[in-house]
Amino acid sequence: MRRYRFIVARDHEQLYEHLVRSLADQDEVEVILDRRVERRRGGGTPRPERRVQTRVDEGLRVYGWAFVKIERD
Repeated sequence: MRRYRFIVARDHEQLYEHLVRSLADQDEVEVILDRRVERRRGGGTPRPERRVQTRVDEGLRVYGWAFVKIERD
């Protein structure tokens, strides 16, 4: 079965709640609130970002949500 994940930015809580209610009967779709936290480092030169910027990151930043297919073997 194909699975999908709706990731909603943490500052779009109303959208998250709406999607949870609207998609409750869709077993193949999971709705989650983005749990990642931007970590701040004190002092010194900032290190380069380890993660490559992805479409998910861009979607969360631009639209407040991202929709992805979950690849499973």
